[in-house]
Amino acid sequence: MPRGANYYWRLAGTGFSFAVFGLGGLTLGLVLFPTVHLASARRELAERRCQYCVHLAFRFFIWMMNGLGVLSYEISGREKLDRPDASLIVANHPSLIDIVFIVSMLPEALCVVKKAAWSNPFMAGIMWATGYVPNDDPDSLLTKCVQCLEAGKKLVVFPEGTRSVPGKPMKLKRGAASIIVRSEQAFLPIRIACHPTTLTKAEKWYQIPETKVHFRIEVNNRVEVPPGLVEGERLSKANRRVNRLLHAALSYG
Repeated sequence: MPRGANYYWRLAGTGFSFAVFGLGGLTLGLVLFPTVHLASARRELAERRCQYCVHLAFRFFIWMMNGLGVLSYEISGREKLDRPDASLIVANHPSLIDIVFIVSMLPEALCVVKKAAWSNPFMAGIMWATGYVPNDDPDSLLTKCVQCLEAGKKLVVFPEGTRSVPGKPMKLKRGAASIIVRSEQAFLPIRIACHPTTLTKAEKWYQIPETKVHFRIEVNNRVEVPPGLVEGERLSKANRRVNRLLHAALSYG
């Protein structure tokens, strides 16, 4: 059937949103964030201020996309993120903008991000200024994440490491499980669903669905890791046990 005006409006709105995101990333990374770092007495303070700026920018971005009619969304359990013991936050990863939704709910947070973001001209300045953690070196990643949690900071991790494939089971990497085992931290799971699918690894930005996308985001209860589950075991075996917990917490159905 011929596509109607709503489809082309959403296509234009999606293109406009990507342009705003890219230009916003350049402005933050090249103009605002260097100024924030120069004006801050300590690097840690500057990173926290930059994280808050990203939080505000992502809140605006979600508001804009919703206002343009590009997407709709519902969030449940948002208040659980405010608890002081909600330090390690894990989520499934169906879409490119999952991190935008999560950071829009967190005034301050460190995120584990793919190393490719540091070479993206629109994102490199943000990565540097916020102190986000690249996932390229497993040992360095594990050390930095455990230090972050020990310092009481919030940390966002996608256990899949990359976007999931629609219709196929989640494939969890060892990174999130290793962080949980080494830090002995409970984790707060966020389940994200989008229907119809959009911005997956197999879809370009302009390959929008025929109907408006709706995101459902559920912040669930904190999951404790029983000490007996990992004590006295090799890291690889403990990781497999923790990954089963993660899979159960993040899977639908």
